[in-house]
Amino acid sequence: RAREEAEQIQKEEEEHEARRIALEEASRRAREEAERLRKEAEGREAKRIAQEEEASEEAEQIQKEEEEHEARRIALEEASRRAREGRRSDSRQMRKNVKRNEAEQIQKEEEEHEARRIALEEASRRARLRKEAEGREAKRIAQE
Repeated sequence: RAREEAEQIQKEEEEHEARRIALEEASRRAREEAERLRKEAEGREAKRIAQEEEASEEAEQIQKEEEEHEARRIALEEASRRAREGRRSDSRQMRKNVKRNEAEQIQKEEEEHEARRIALEEASRRARLRKEAEGREAKRIAQE
């Protein structure tokens, strides 16, 4: 009977040890998975911040270009006004050429400005969609 009890105790100790080892292994795997998920989240956050900074820099560049464009437009209008008012001795053809050149320059700058504005809006839209997709992915990972 004592031998049977000793064997039973030995068996229970072995089962207990096996459960302890299995729990330690499960705990280790859970810690590794949590660390992997944390690193992924940090990577996504760093990417999001970089994208926001890039979009901000693009917006600043567009704003600067808009201001330069406006200053050039005003200067061209002023030059055109001076040409109309002060150059009566110039030939009619020369005035026509100046006006045409100024109008073409303004038109060209307005088209370039519009193209940059559209490109910024598209970049902003893509960044917003990317951010939304990352949010959905993060939510999906969190639910898993």
